[in-house]
Amino acid sequence: MNAGLGMSHINFNRNILGFIMDPASLAMGSQIRFAGQTGRRFNLKPLSHHNFVGEIPSRWGNFALGIQTFGVKQYKESTVSLAYGRQIKQRFQAGVTINMYSLSIPNYSSATTMGMSLAWQVKLNDNIRWGTILHNINGPNIGKSKDPLPQLILSALSFHPTKKISVQIEWEQDTAFEGQLKSGFRFLPKDWLSIHTGFVSGTGQVTGAIGINLLQVNINYAMANHPHLGQSHWVGFTMPLGR
Repeated sequence: MNAGLGMSHINFNRNILGFIMDPASLAMGSQIRFAGQTGRRFNLKPLSHHNFVGEIPSRWGNFALGIQTFGVKQYKESTVSLAYGRQIKQRFQAGVTINMYSLSIPNYSSATTMGMSLAWQVKLNDNIRWGTILHNINGPNIGKSKDPLPQLILSALSFHPTKKISVQIEWEQDTAFEGQLKSGFRFLPKDWLSIHTGFVSGTGQVTGAIGINLLQVNINYAMANHPHLGQSHWVGFTMPLGR
């Protein structure tokens, strides 16, 4: 659902699919959950991707294991991630993710590398939260040509004027490219219904999403419309195990 919030990565709403990118959001979990998502960027089959994440709480902190695949038979990227998040103080939580990236081109080559990300969230007061992610802080490279993987610095503020409304503003800075501003709006008209919308300044994308809770299972759909490349779509679910 973070795709609907302007493609945001800082996961204030504890979307389970956002735990891998933002492990700090893992800290408040209290039950086993798993989720899956499939999507297609710009409605192109070669840009199809699939995500699966499981969350396991423990007395020492919470863990998440994620698998993401991207591409088709001729070209495939995959990422296996292990995330850990913990409440450090009453208003401060932090986490770390270890990612194993794999690139495969059949009959040509394959390569793997490791990346590490750090994240934290601070509750400034009852209505405002601040979060930061340092993605791939170890500067990983992949392949014989040592191609660098994206290193990102993300920082966001979330404002909750009421329990049903929240507004999020996020700055994403790639160390190799210009930064971009992302904004999102979340509305909960009913306990079983959530509506998201957002905007990405760098690409001009308008985003939206809807989530429905049925018997504790959340089913969601998100889309993003690029002004030149067309639409991207995602469909996913989240399911708890036990009470």
